[in-house]
Amino acid sequence: MSDDDKLIKGHDYDGIQELDNPLPGWWLATFYITVIFGVIYYAYYTFLGGPTSDEELASKMSVIQQERQASQETLEVKSEDYFVALLDNEEVLAAGKAEYTAKCLACHGDKAQGLIGPNMTDPYWIHGDGSVSSMLQTARVGVPDKGMPPWEGVIPEETLEAVVVYIYSLYGTDPPGAKPPQGEQVERK
Repeated sequence: MSDDDKLIKGHDYDGIQELDNPLPGWWLATFYITVIFGVIYYAYYTFLGGPTSDEELASKMSVIQQERQASQETLEVKSEDYFVALLDNEEVLAAGKAEYTAKCLACHGDKAQGLIGPNMTDPYWIHGDGSVSSMLQTARVGVPDKGMPPWEGVIPEETLEAVVVYIYSLYGTDPPGAKPPQGEQVERK
């Protein structure tokens, strides 16, 4: 087909002649497939009872909750005595200190004296009762409304236990520049 056959009569603007070229077949096929998909999508979600975004979110959140509960059930429940016994293990304390320095120092200070986060060397606790198990639970789930992220899944469980044992070992050290007491006073056993 020559350019003269494609020429649109009467379409001459400033010496530029408009040609009537058809769109490429691949482009037309993509366009028609998109239109068909759009009609089916609209019909499915509008008339045929497809799930809404809220329903999909609720479904996915229930799966996450079930997996979280299953993982909580598989966690080995360790006694307070087990963690207190780890206070004599230098390797555990060194691993805990290294991870504390990497993840916790910015908010709790280099000696757990408290900066943005609370002082963890005194007998006052905002979250929990100062026991290793309550500190471990707080570290797992975090305190999002106060800016502390949940560390479960970010820090391996064994390392998280080492961090908490390290923090527990700092009790009563009374570091200089410690943040004033916050929370309820608790007795450590």
